[in-house]
Amino acid sequence: MTRIIGSAVLAAAAVASASASATPEWRVIDNAFSAVTIGIAFKDDKTGWTSHTDGASKPVIVRTQDGGSTWKEVNTSGIEILTMGVTTMTGPLTRVATTGLLGSSLFSLDGDHFKQSLGAPLVSQDIKFQAGQVTIASPDGVCFSTTSGLLYDCKKVPLKNKGTGRYAAAPSKDIVFLTAGTWPSRQSNNTRRDGSQVARLTNAVRVVYNKKNGANGTLSSKLELGMEQVDAPPTNGTYTAELWKSSDGGKTWKNLISDEGNFYFNDISCFDETHCVAVGEGFARDGSTQPGARVYVTSDGETFNLVHQENSTGADSLMAAYMVSQTEHWVGGTTKSGGLTAPALMLHSTDGGKSYKNENNNILGQMVTAFSFVSSSHAYATSVNAMQSCSLLELTDAPSPSPSPSPSPSPSPSPSTPEYEKPPCQAGEAEASVTGTSGKLCAPPCSASGSCPQNPPKDVTATPACILKDQSGNQYCALECTKTSECDQAGGSTCSILQGGKGVCTYAASGEGFQTILTRVQSEKAEELVV
Repeated sequence: MTRIIGSAVLAAAAVASASASATPEWRVIDNAFSAVTIGIAFKDDKTGWTSHTDGASKPVIVRTQDGGSTWKEVNTSGIEILTMGVTTMTGPLTRVATTGLLGSSLFSLDGDHFKQSLGAPLVSQDIKFQAGQVTIASPDGVCFSTTSGLLYDCKKVPLKNKGTGRYAAAPSKDIVFLTAGTWPSRQSNNTRRDGSQVARLTNAVRVVYNKKNGANGTLSSKLELGMEQVDAPPTNGTYTAELWKSSDGGKTWKNLISDEGNFYFNDISCFDETHCVAVGEGFARDGSTQPGARVYVTSDGETFNLVHQENSTGADSLMAAYMVSQTEHWVGGTTKSGGLTAPALMLHSTDGGKSYKNENNNILGQMVTAFSFVSSSHAYATSVNAMQSCSLLELTDAPSPSPSPSPSPSPSPSPSTPEYEKPPCQAGEAEASVTGTSGKLCAPPCSASGSCPQNPPKDVTATPACILKDQSGNQYCALECTKTSECDQAGGSTCSILQGGKGVCTYAASGEGFQTILTRVQSEKAEELVV
């Protein structure tokens, strides 16, 4: 799979014709890179790895050697269900390792051929290459590999809340940190009534996948944003957060932080044995007594101080962290998961956490999920955008391409490509179904002024209208109809009446949906829709 990314090519052209700017800035280099991509790793300015899927096909590991302009699928000979984390060794040698769901841990000694790791945890979303070893955080502890990911040795941590391990950092072979935590609405059952499986990355970000779907029985996957609509009462009644430290390579552990009712931890990053940064989050809607995203910093390797909080919306989130030096670090997330106009959080501190500046370059609708720093002025990141697909970002001091790429979370499709088409949907559209019917539809986002794309399938006379919204308040378009003859009959679409003789054009559904609540607007009585 080779993918050409237009915005990255424009940036490269601009670099050739202009001098570099003095201050690095974050940019979106591909807004609709993949249906699910969590984790990225670059060994130098141009060479990096991540994962890619269009949502209907099996996720694959891909490699770039030109800074993200093109990506090519690598060769794998192990389990590759869904990659959730990627890491690489910097320097002349090429060593890459991955982790993910259902044993998706692989390693490569050349960057092109990946083989199955042995002894890795069944499930993880965090992997790091540091101090000559690979570390993977597991629900029960930390796994270590001194063989570049070939063989792992796992150590259990005496967590107060079992099975809640999340992220790890090992700045040396002796010093190891593990963050842990959970949230009130988290379910122990990862199988939904429609048979789909759920991997809960955070309280507001989930990967929903189905091993029965896709070509030749391969896995299909999709992201969900926002609070989860659960089928049963939550199995955990409160927020929990734990931070643990080992000074003997994982043999014994000391608890540094234990909290209930406020937040849970996400990523942790360490520059050395004593200087680390960790991030966490709690949401008012889910019962946090002290909601907001938070940053913890230590300068002695023992005492983690709460140095910063973000609580502008009650849904602020911080998922990623990277320690550049003893005094400089970045933390990434969003002011509101799924918000089309929500500013991204790219918090930068150069004084050890005494002050922060949100250097997001006015990027909207993006939630940072992972960082990969090549240097203090050049980095890459993955993010989840408001249209529930994944983007690639770059921190660079190269001049901006002309014209500058729009920070909008959804690119405008070619006028020749119809929208409101039969699912699967094109990038930038939400795949939705009407509650109480068996229909599905593709819903593009409304513009800031409330207008909708006017390019439905051929012979459709139904009216494109901004009549849907999700739980975050983001608005979407659909074809409003009064009879089936107004819809795409050639493609099998019918008019699903909602109320007052009006409805929306939908297509027959497979019955395997992804549940993010939307509601109908511009009517006296809202009708529920799901995506």
